[in-house]
Amino acid sequence: MPAQPRENPFVKPFSILVTGGAGYIGSHAVLALADAGWPVVVIDNLVTGFRWAVDERATFVEGDIGDASLVGGVLADHGVGAILHFAGSVVVPESVENPLKYYRNNTANSRSLIESAVTGGVKQFIFSSTAATYGIPEVIPIKEEMPTRPINPYGMSKLMTEAMLKDVAAAHAMNY
Repeated sequence: MPAQPRENPFVKPFSILVTGGAGYIGSHAVLALADAGWPVVVIDNLVTGFRWAVDERATFVEGDIGDASLVGGVLADHGVGAILHFAGSVVVPESVENPLKYYRNNTANSRSLIESAVTGGVKQFIFSSTAATYGIPEVIPIKEEMPTRPINPYGMSKLMTEAMLKDVAAAHAMNY
């Protein structure tokens, strides 16, 4: 009987979606993933990111993560199996002046992205949160098991997304 063909260990089994991939942290994650041979897709609305910052090996889609139709199409068209979520607003004083912007962008849009991930069968979700979820810590360094007590809408908006991910992972086949 002839030997069975083996799967190529150098072919990655799925693509990775990087939200906010035109921002500072996201663009560096894209570069590292592309260097490791992963197929990468970026969704960024370019409000604070830069198109030139996205590595040319990545597929770039300009758009908003709150657009479920766009995100669902990207997940299906590119065989996305993991999401690295860096899209978000990050200026603490602005979050105090305009909290609804932060709850829309950091919380509501993340909720839409998470729902698209569940619908699209994405099993891996990495969320870039913030130490601002802990508020003013009693001890430094901060440890993950410490109590969360955000003192501004930025920290609260990120903590709400953490809570959504925990609940969704308990109900669906998703690691976060």
